[in-house]
Amino acid sequence: MKFPVVVQFEFYTASPDAAAMAEYLRTVINDDAAVPGLRIPTSFTPDDHSFMPPEPRLSEEGDRVLVVLLADDQLVAHARTGRSGGITWGDYAVKLRQLCDASPNHRLLPVSLSTFAWPIDTRLKDLNFLRAFDEPDEEQRKKLVARRMLHLLIRRLRPHATDEDAPPVTIFLSHAKIDVDKQPGVVNSLLDYLKAKQPERTWFDSGDIASGSRFAKAIEDGVTDSALLAVVTDAYSSRSWCRREVLFAKRHLRPFVIVDALQEREIRRFPYAGNAPVLRWRDDPRDVVDSLLRETLRHAYAEGMLRQRARPGDDIMPSGPELVTVVHRDKAKPVLYPDPPLGTEELAVLSLAGVTVETPLERHARAYDLRAQQLLVALSVSESEDLPRFGLRKPHLDDVLLEISRYLLVAGVRLAYGGHLGSAGYTVRLADLLYDPTIEQLRRGPDPEGAHPAELVSYLAWPTASTAANVARLGALVEVRRCARPAGLDETVDAAFVAAPSTDIPVDSAMHRFAWARGLTIMRQRQTDEVAARVVVGGRLGSPGDGYRGRMPGVLEEALLAIRAERPVYLVGAFGGCARLVFDALEGNSRPELQWDHQRVGPYSEELRTLYEQRGETWDEYDAIADELKARGLAGLKNGLTEDENREFATTRSAERIVELVLRGIQQCNRPAAAGRAE
Repeated sequence: MKFPVVVQFEFYTASPDAAAMAEYLRTVINDDAAVPGLRIPTSFTPDDHSFMPPEPRLSEEGDRVLVVLLADDQLVAHARTGRSGGITWGDYAVKLRQLCDASPNHRLLPVSLSTFAWPIDTRLKDLNFLRAFDEPDEEQRKKLVARRMLHLLIRRLRPHATDEDAPPVTIFLSHAKIDVDKQPGVVNSLLDYLKAKQPERTWFDSGDIASGSRFAKAIEDGVTDSALLAVVTDAYSSRSWCRREVLFAKRHLRPFVIVDALQEREIRRFPYAGNAPVLRWRDDPRDVVDSLLRETLRHAYAEGMLRQRARPGDDIMPSGPELVTVVHRDKAKPVLYPDPPLGTEELAVLSLAGVTVETPLERHARAYDLRAQQLLVALSVSESEDLPRFGLRKPHLDDVLLEISRYLLVAGVRLAYGGHLGSAGYTVRLADLLYDPTIEQLRRGPDPEGAHPAELVSYLAWPTASTAANVARLGALVEVRRCARPAGLDETVDAAFVAAPSTDIPVDSAMHRFAWARGLTIMRQRQTDEVAARVVVGGRLGSPGDGYRGRMPGVLEEALLAIRAERPVYLVGAFGGCARLVFDALEGNSRPELQWDHQRVGPYSEELRTLYEQRGETWDEYDAIADELKARGLAGLKNGLTEDENREFATTRSAERIVELVLRGIQQCNRPAAAGRAE
């Protein structure tokens, strides 16, 4: 299963301006609170910190790829830079163009961020670059590039039959004529902006209807092929044609944004002008049009995603169903619509219409209903230093972690995590996820008021400090399991080694690091003994200068303990880090991170090694770990998946596919439910 479209942001990797533009553009199609559900996969230029061009390639994760080439002075200045015998940055840009030209599904958007950024290379002189530098204001420059990106994404998902540069969307401006010339002049302001600045076609009023055409049919046809922008002024709901236009948009499932331009009051709000984004008019037509473009893109992307997940006979709706939309549908067909699911109160009303409505997440929860087993599955995750090498950033890792967690939770799995309780940690983010109304609704069992075990178990290693407020902040659905102080480490060894430290002990001596290493290992071993499986995502590698506190990088130790205990282990390798390191080692591929010379740069490492020997604690040599993993191979994961499935698991970024494989693997393992309980 591929994504309908993927966006690649390409730029000279040492350029802060281009990187900042790429991050802004990523947020436009992923983190816009006004358009929930718009999450288009993205990647950045792979960066191994050498500042040399990587191998040019297009993502294989999407049916269509949009490459946004962000050219600036840095890229031009280094156009002839490259590894000896390899490609230059100029070659890189040219090759990306050639890859895009090779398929009608792909498109290159070249952007000049600075005056001299065109053409980068003489082989690109025939290519028209978007002149972003013409906008003197930085914020408007960003919005200009974002708007052009939105246009091309809509065209990729809804291509024109004969002209790929045709207007991406027709905007149907629904308005009350009686209010056109009244203050604050919203309609005229929008029209002036659209006619002067935008490539979208605008459908405005009866002047757009050909002579001799039927008025009602022409308007319905106009709405059917448009995105509706409803300018709700004081008179809007009282006008029958305004109401009809809204109903046409609902009937034909068109993108729909409301501009709230009320000045005094509405005698009666039209009841069907809802279930759509609403913007308060603030004398900024650009933001209004941009919001409609994002909603149009969300519609198109949702349709593409739902088509891939649909069953025969499904009726796809790109927005949440409501009575006015389902009344026109075939009641025998189940409606599949995007997550999140509607609340129980809305579902109760829709049930009266005799139609079945559900989301992919709801189907997932029913297909994998593991609530009765109360399986406890551990998450091993931290930010990996090599994320940029895979063209990714921390938000990519955060997003996939929360999506994986969401899918596991709605399947009835309980989560385990070992980390601090501070506000910036994953523990708090996972705890907040439990109180998401969608999660609560889908996890609700036959006895929603009855007592249930904790849905998140947080393991706290000694000597991690915690307070009652930290624990209370997590809420009633979280259980904190504090692990014991290691034997032989108490106040007689160091005054700081109290049973319950009020503050974290600093790693400012070999003995302090030894205390942390022993405490973390004990916590990780206990967690391994009490969980049914472990999912590993990312994980710090222990790069030079990285002061991790434990015996070895934490996610590496968690994965190693689980493999040795023959717990099912699932390595999500597409985000790099320890998950990819362990996968490579199992495949027999040598990695420098599994060598002592790489890891010895940590604080007090040599002294720590000596303390382990002096105190009779097992010290695993890194080359021995590499040999052990190689000997075990992928079969050593004991996770119920085939080798090919594990290789897919190591490369996919799809949270849905990741969880599908995890749950399938757990079911194949046929482990007794008791193995996942600590009670």
